[in-house]
Amino acid sequence: WFFGLHGPNVLAPALDGIYGPALNENIDFYQINQTIEGLPHKWTRGSFDAFSWMGGSGSTLALIIAILLLSKRADSRAVATYALPMGLFNINEPVIFGLPIVLNPIYLVPFVLIPVIQVIIAYYVTQAGWVPPVHINVPWVLPPIIYAFFATGFSFSAALLALFNMAIAVVIWGVFVVVADGMDEEAS
Repeated sequence: WFFGLHGPNVLAPALDGIYGPALNENIDFYQINQTIEGLPHKWTRGSFDAFSWMGGSGSTLALIIAILLLSKRADSRAVATYALPMGLFNINEPVIFGLPIVLNPIYLVPFVLIPVIQVIIAYYVTQAGWVPPVHINVPWVLPPIIYAFFATGFSFSAALLALFNMAIAVVIWGVFVVVADGMDEEAS
């Protein structure tokens, strides 16, 4: 996204080619056995949407929340206000191009770093068995946290993990929102 290219579409051949079949195998296993015990894959394509890409690539719903909570810039707050309804359904183009994140070196770091942190946390929590693996295919536009709850077969622990990852993202994005505000004040 940093260069204006649609990140998930660019990565789709790899993500869908590797993790899509894993989700399908989990779905098939669950439909046949009616249990999550012994699911063949702990991480699937839906795991990224459930625990990392909340609001779209870069967990931009957390950025919207951080801006609304911390930013003093009227233009950023206006973009965040307009982007919030779409962000709730994982559509983040208004933020990507409105702030913008495209070609913005300040926002590049959290945009790339936050999903990596979230995936690492969610992967190990899932591997440890504290959260069931994603085994239900749900629409990508389902709001974050609810997505995790449904995709894991109505697991409250999955919803809590998604909420935890969202909170981490808000904190990290918040630091960069404050830095961006400060740089704007210096430029003025």
